[in-house]
Amino acid sequence: MGKKKKNGFLLKHFVESWIQHPSIRYTMYIFLGFVMYLFLMGQVIPKTFELSEGQRSPEDIVSPIRVLNEWETNWLKEQAAKKVEDVYSKDDNIVNDQMTKLETTFQEITDLVLQAEISSDEKLALLKESSHINFLSEDAIQTLSNLSEEKIKNLQYISKTTFDISMNSYIKISGLSEAYAKAEELIISNPFDHDEEIKRIALEMTKQFIKPNYFLNAEQTKILKEEAKNNVQPVFIKKDELIVNQGQIIDTAVYEKLKAAGLLKDTSTLWPYFGLLLLVVLMVLMLYYSIDRMKPTMHQDNISLLMLIIILLLSFLSISVFGWLDNDSLTSPIGYLAPVAFGVMLITVFISMRFAILSGVIFSIFAGLIFSTDQTLIFDFRYGFVALIGSTAGAFAINRIKQRSTILRAGLIVALFNIFSILVILMLTSQSYSLREGVEAVLYGMIGGIFSSVLTIGLMPFFESVFGILSPIKLIELSNPNHPLLRKLLIETPGTYHHSIIVGNLAESAAEAIGADGLLARVGAYYHDLGKTKRPTFFIENQLNMDNPHDKISPSLSRNIILAHPKDGVGLLKEYKLPVPIQDIAMQHHGTSLLKYFYHKASKDAENAISETEYRYQGPKAQTKEAAIVGIADSVEAAVRSIAHPTNKSIEEVVRKIVKDKLDDGQLNECDLTLKELEIISVSMLETLKGIFHSRIEYPDINVLEEEKGVKTS
Repeated sequence: MGKKKKNGFLLKHFVESWIQHPSIRYTMYIFLGFVMYLFLMGQVIPKTFELSEGQRSPEDIVSPIRVLNEWETNWLKEQAAKKVEDVYSKDDNIVNDQMTKLETTFQEITDLVLQAEISSDEKLALLKESSHINFLSEDAIQTLSNLSEEKIKNLQYISKTTFDISMNSYIKISGLSEAYAKAEELIISNPFDHDEEIKRIALEMTKQFIKPNYFLNAEQTKILKEEAKNNVQPVFIKKDELIVNQGQIIDTAVYEKLKAAGLLKDTSTLWPYFGLLLLVVLMVLMLYYSIDRMKPTMHQDNISLLMLIIILLLSFLSISVFGWLDNDSLTSPIGYLAPVAFGVMLITVFISMRFAILSGVIFSIFAGLIFSTDQTLIFDFRYGFVALIGSTAGAFAINRIKQRSTILRAGLIVALFNIFSILVILMLTSQSYSLREGVEAVLYGMIGGIFSSVLTIGLMPFFESVFGILSPIKLIELSNPNHPLLRKLLIETPGTYHHSIIVGNLAESAAEAIGADGLLARVGAYYHDLGKTKRPTFFIENQLNMDNPHDKISPSLSRNIILAHPKDGVGLLKEYKLPVPIQDIAMQHHGTSLLKYFYHKASKDAENAISETEYRYQGPKAQTKEAAIVGIADSVEAAVRSIAHPTNKSIEEVVRKIVKDKLDDGQLNECDLTLKELEIISVSMLETLKGIFHSRIEYPDINVLEEEKGVKTS
């Protein structure tokens, strides 16, 4: 039997030491980061496929994000540009230059042909040598050399008229043949001269000088094409849009869609994975060092850390659930329904407001990532902004909670601030929202705030019972005089009950004065002497109109009875499943202090020296500020109550002596009270005691007054 007990003790010791081991703490942080990575991976890093054009899709594939379909947008732009007709401009300088050349050619022909002093052969030779006429055929030159002045004038008239008509129209390079054909028609139909030979030469002459005068205006055409391209609305692939059905052949358009959405393995890289890993590491490190600075005791208590991580994971899960809902529009307000503030409110109640506000920053970053619908903008500031404002408002609203209705009121405050922050976004980006979308966003934000308070109310009892967390609401419930243990204390030990109430008042005011948990100190004080109910009459405050039983027993037996009351009280507290912090206060309020009266009594009667250790409480010493304050208040109340005629001076002397004795005895060595805080505690208790033991007018006895009156009248 002894061996089994020893093995059980060793197993319990191993489990307790392992639970508090740093490796467990680091494992929890790693697990938190891993879960965050999984939640965000589907949003930031989509699943990819190894596909190619012409292949059949192995499954239905939807887009994980809203992204620009660049290929289709460019194709539409090119189609729009093709529909733009080329812009042409007529160059009148060409017409004038060619007319001048034509006139110069005829002037030279006239000058050569009409020279009377030279022969026909010489005229023919000169015409052939002329650079202005060498484009004509030999037959035409032969004919020209024998023409009369009248015929030359007829030829010039027909050529110039045809040229003028032809060049006054718009002639493109591609339309030059058409212009020649039109000139031929004009010459043939010209009635001015019916000589076929003349018309043939006129056609040769005219064709030589007809040139394109209508050219492409490349710059203007380019401008119009760019305008047409810019007028094309960009095509987006919507979030959760079905890109390809299972079994469908992947054509170029589908392939480019898959590529744009980052769903192809050959287009994906490892950088997003590393980027997301770095982001998660940064958030976990921010969490770790914030706890280390704001709430270092959590790094010595893995159970409390586990509770925090569960709250964080539940918050991440609630945000992700709404992120998985249909959200195919940049203006979809579905994200405002997410109850981001509930995690912040729980952390405020169970840990601290400062740390809760920092947690709200982490939640807002997470919400901004989850609800982002734009691949080019990983963090959506709208949801992050609303989450940050709402959660911060929730932390302030629920701080120093006194009753459960405060949580609902905090939810309404969160809803109100959600509405305000959403209105800011709507007004700053009014062109992006329709009236219906704006109303939906405001309504969703209000519901999200109220939903946060509902979740907080629903989850608080779970954390209180599973982790033994002492919330302000739980403390208020425990302070109810109708609690079975307090009723037991009142009925069986009325003196101790009254003593505990006064100690509670002293402890609460002192704790609040230094920023400790005043409510915990007060409720802990109510239960700190519960062990006295086991043997009520052995404690002086319960000895009304009776002899002191300690006078009839040995000091050692008195010692055992008195020293046992902290342990007896903890036994009752455990039986009624009161939270551990209350048990700690009951066990630690005397620390390892010396039972001086019975120690000196035993030493006086004993033949041999007695060790102080036998007459000291078993401890442990106070581990928290609240336990230390209750211990000081307990000693102060008992000492001041024993003063026959308390005055302000005598009360102050007692209070400062008790604080000094505890400090000198090392009873405050294991809590983090500073000397400055001890001074504040002393002053606070003095103020409270002055209110309790205030000076009263001493009314003289009525008989004395009557005697004095008789003397004066005699």
